[in-house]
Amino acid sequence: MVTRTIENIEFWGGDLALDFANTVEGDPPETDHLRSYADLVTWARRAGALPATVRPDGDLERARELRGALYAVFGAVAADQRPPRRALAALLRIHADAVREGTIEDGDWAWSGRHPDRPLWPIAVAAVDLLRSDRLGRLKRCANCNWLFLDRSRNGSRRWCSMDECGVHTKMRRYRAARRGG
Repeated sequence: MVTRTIENIEFWGGDLALDFANTVEGDPPETDHLRSYADLVTWARRAGALPATVRPDGDLERARELRGALYAVFGAVAADQRPPRRALAALLRIHADAVREGTIEDGDWAWSGRHPDRPLWPIAVAAVDLLRSDRLGRLKRCANCNWLFLDRSRNGSRRWCSMDECGVHTKMRRYRAARRGG
């Protein structure tokens, strides 16, 4: 298994907001892939949320606040629970900033400038769009690593963020346990 870094972390969530929530691993969190603001910028560029020509500078406080809110909100939805009010309020605050600072160009959101929260705005907009969409019924949490993802399988039976990663590891553990027990 390849060690994940901000340069190679997978985008298995099926949505920008879920992929951002998945930049931390473990439950409780063990590995945080956003160790610096530069990591946030790198991730946002890889995800297509920030143009390569924009060079904002800031700290990770708001990014971690948004990521925590996304995980709390979507984790609750995946568990068929109501999202925590505090987490939803944090998401909506950043979404309101994105709407206030943005404009619509060619039918999509656009932002200009070097505001430190600029990498977060497309993520917050994507999160609210997902919360309001019919895709929300396909939201799941990986049975192995707890990453969030949209199940796009035909019958809605996907259990892992990635069959190649978590699915194989889970099946291998079961196989080994069965061999030891039998």
